[in-house]
Amino acid sequence: MKISLLQQLYKDVVVGIPLAKESRHYASLLNLCVEQSPEGEESCNQMYLPSTNGGIRSHQDTDTSDAVASTTDDISNSFANMNSSFCPREVMLLQLTLIKMMVAKAESQEIEFNTRQKYCEIFVLLLKEANTDSKLICLLGSYDQLLSHMASKSLAFLVYFQLKEENALNVAWLTFSLKTLSGFPENTHVAECLWTLTTIIKDILKDTVVPKAGILKKLLAPLDAVLEGFYSSVLFHHFDSHHYTSPYSEAANSLISFIDLLEALLASRNELELPLGCQRVLFLKVSYVLNLISSSIHYLIRKKFIMLLKKCVLYKSREDTRSGSLFLQNPPLYEDMLALSNAVLQVVNLTWLNRIPLSEKPSYFGGSETAPGDDTQGGSDQTVLRALSLVVLKSLEFKFQNSATVAEIEGDFQSSMSQLLIFWRSHLKSSPESHQVVHHCEWLSLIFIEQDDDMWEAAKALLLIYLKFDRL
Repeated sequence: MKISLLQQLYKDVVVGIPLAKESRHYASLLNLCVEQSPEGEESCNQMYLPSTNGGIRSHQDTDTSDAVASTTDDISNSFANMNSSFCPREVMLLQLTLIKMMVAKAESQEIEFNTRQKYCEIFVLLLKEANTDSKLICLLGSYDQLLSHMASKSLAFLVYFQLKEENALNVAWLTFSLKTLSGFPENTHVAECLWTLTTIIKDILKDTVVPKAGILKKLLAPLDAVLEGFYSSVLFHHFDSHHYTSPYSEAANSLISFIDLLEALLASRNELELPLGCQRVLFLKVSYVLNLISSSIHYLIRKKFIMLLKKCVLYKSREDTRSGSLFLQNPPLYEDMLALSNAVLQVVNLTWLNRIPLSEKPSYFGGSETAPGDDTQGGSDQTVLRALSLVVLKSLEFKFQNSATVAEIEGDFQSSMSQLLIFWRSHLKSSPESHQVVHHCEWLSLIFIEQDDDMWEAAKALLLIYLKFDRL
């Protein structure tokens, strides 16, 4: 029976035993049983997963192929011989788990070469004959969240496998991604598309063998324009804060997934000599994010965007350890940091900080209970308070390092720091330590004392600003 054969294959893959039968046999075992709608292509592009009671369960399809490859092995023709104690969903989850495991094993140097070659032959059959990529794309839209998640992971692994082994981008996945992102907001399955792309980028960055620049460019270049357009669409043209008041809504899920993608794009820009537009758009159009942070979105989304901004302003600091003249060598990074700093300081001077609601009950692990001892800090979320403060201080540092006149520096510094002090006082008003502050510099230790790395970055920013004043 199919399930017993899959279970045996699972054991063989875990142990690393060479697969004895021909590749086509294993490809048929892993061939996902996702069938096209009986109504055909024009009936809303539906795909169907067989259910245990003989009925059908519908799942949205986004640009999938209608071909299901026939194989010489009768195992893949139906679920008729499957043990009745296993439903099609469980079989499919096992198939997806096996695909993930086998891709990982195929890339491991610890596995024998012949075994890895066998795995690669199986993947080629799954992609070229069984249209597994199209079936996985179909499953992304499943209402079964576990199936959707597993399909996303498996699809990401297979797309990356093709990039590495064939130096080619999967056409079905690329078509799906372009259609989904350009179709926002009408196309609602955005989160699943973003998950897959984010996973691929992270896998590329983790890979220590393959040169990253070429693969990243081949992956992102075809998506560059549509990702830039999606950024403006989701954060500006079609943004409505009422859609993001709950973290469990479909819109919020898409936005959170996009934040994760922006973080991956930020981490990946170092690998390219000239970053793509999608890797720069967060810096050049950061005003969209700043406006969103002060809107009525759910606190989780606000916090994720604030932490992303913190990573942006610290991006230079991490690279500065390698080369003191980084910005002279990297003009795009200089332009991006200057654009971000100017935008941040502009809104700070317009009382932006005071319009940002911070959590009144800081919690741990995302729960609703107050962490013990946090009331001494006035009830505000200290992580977000530090992050916002660091965003302002690092923006001041970069702006002043690239300003020429004393008047310009003094005006911006006094205005921004006065707003920052008001912000600190309002969120630490019930703290006993805040009433004992004699000198403004004491606020630095009061705000950043719990995080050494943030304290270092904040102190360095203020010291560099002081040195700039001293030299003028």
